[in-house]
Amino acid sequence: MGLNSLFNLFIMRYYTDKEIHNNWSQMLIKQLIEKRKEQWILTHEGLYKYINNVLHKFKLWLTDNESLNIETKSMIKPSKIKWVKFDTLYNIPIKHQVLDMKIYSYKLHPKSITTFVVEEYNGAVNDYYFESIEAFDNHSLLEDINSFLSLLK
Repeated sequence: MGLNSLFNLFIMRYYTDKEIHNNWSQMLIKQLIEKRKEQWILTHEGLYKYINNVLHKFKLWLTDNESLNIETKSMIKPSKIKWVKFDTLYNIPIKHQVLDMKIYSYKLHPKSITTFVVEEYNGAVNDYYFESIEAFDNHSLLEDINSFLSLLK
C-alpha cells in the first residue's frame, strides 16, 4: 500500500441533513477548485473506475471505528462507509451499468483541508458531502462545514 493509499484511509466523509438548493453551483462559484467527469461502472461485484487508463475495482468498506458512534444533536454526521480500492483488473463483468458522473469540489480557501463535494448524475445531484482529515470533534472542521452551509442558504 503506497503513501497516497494510506493517506486516503484517513480522509473522512461527513454528511449533513441540510438540503441544497437547485442553484447550488451558482452559490458556490467562487469556491470551485475542481470539476471532473468520471465513468463509474456498477456491477454486482463492486464499483469499477478507470484511473490513469488502469481499471480498478472498489468495494465498500464499513468501519468499526467506535469514535464515529458519537451521540450528538449536530446536523453533521461522520460516514461509516468508504469506497476502497480493492484490485486492478483487465476486464469488466458482463452485467454492469455505466454512470457518467460529474464531480465538483469546493474549498473555502486554497489552504483549507475541508472540501465540499457534489456528485451529479444526469444533471441532478446524486450525493453531496464534506471530506477532511480532521476529526469529527475538531472545531475548525465544524466551522468550515457551517460556513459552507451558510453559503448555500
